[in-house]
Amino acid sequence: MHLHPDQGDRRGKGMYLMFIFPGSLTSSGLPIMASSSAYYHSSQFREHDIGGFGRCTSPIEAVLCPDGRQSMYCQLLCGLLDRGVVDHVGGTFANAFIRGIQFLEDNWEEMCSNIRTGRLSDWIAHAPLRDAVAARHLRGPDPALADEIASECARKPWDGIVRRLWPGARYILAIVTGSMSQYIPVLESYGAGLPLVSPMYVCTECAAGINLNPLDLPSAVSYALLPNIAYFEFAEVTHGDDEKVQASTGLYDNLGKLKLVDLVDVKIGRRYELVVTTFAGLYRYRVGDLLTVSGFYNATPLFRFTGRCGVILKLREYKRGGSPEGHFTSIRAAS
Repeated sequence: MHLHPDQGDRRGKGMYLMFIFPGSLTSSGLPIMASSSAYYHSSQFREHDIGGFGRCTSPIEAVLCPDGRQSMYCQLLCGLLDRGVVDHVGGTFANAFIRGIQFLEDNWEEMCSNIRTGRLSDWIAHAPLRDAVAARHLRGPDPALADEIASECARKPWDGIVRRLWPGARYILAIVTGSMSQYIPVLESYGAGLPLVSPMYVCTECAAGINLNPLDLPSAVSYALLPNIAYFEFAEVTHGDDEKVQASTGLYDNLGKLKLVDLVDVKIGRRYELVVTTFAGLYRYRVGDLLTVSGFYNATPLFRFTGRCGVILKLREYKRGGSPEGHFTSIRAAS
């Protein structure tokens, strides 16, 4: 974003919603957790110059709070307290940010009361979080700020609420490709014309790529895969029925081995299933994402996410074979 003069000023802060998820241990005692949770616990995340956490309105205690409701409440409250210095808003995925705005719609009156009195609600009981908000953010009564926020939140409908609450925000930062594309109309309504920046392509196996043209429209977003993250190979998909990809004999040679193409050998317009070999030990693991080569950045191929193969429908976080846009259009039409 720093390459865009109207978007790259780094003096402001981001009202960026981040959450950890419960982990577990293997039988040998090794921790298992979501990759985002591991990152938020790391020193790299806290290092300002690397993770950029110094530009977030959320206190680290809120991000690491195990109670999702307390975390959401305090992150939004701190975002409102710092509304004058916020230059972008968002969350890792579009649906997380939308849940935050919906949570704000249900709880803004209580937040305004906290700001007006300078006292945090009693139900915020997680001690590190409560102490951090009281010491570094909610430092005293501010009736004027509470009245400003209340006047905007009381206006219905909530179209353009992001622009109204954070007038300095210049874009919404969230992944909006793939299964997240269903949330674009809602984000556009809340943002009232703010650019939607889809910064990266991530999967369970690794954070694979970045968007080199962040101000592209969501429908035109492509990602450059980073070869220092993992070793990427590609199985070409030559037919249109994504549901049959896993059973397609065209993906295998006569010896039953998967026919793979290296990153440097992919062709524009062709569709591939991503296969990764990672530092964590996955060897030629089929991710299940279908990517289409949309062009090149110098000699680096750019990929557009075009669907999933052989995966069941998940109601909360959509994953199913075929084009996400096509399936959601069908579901909306039938509802």
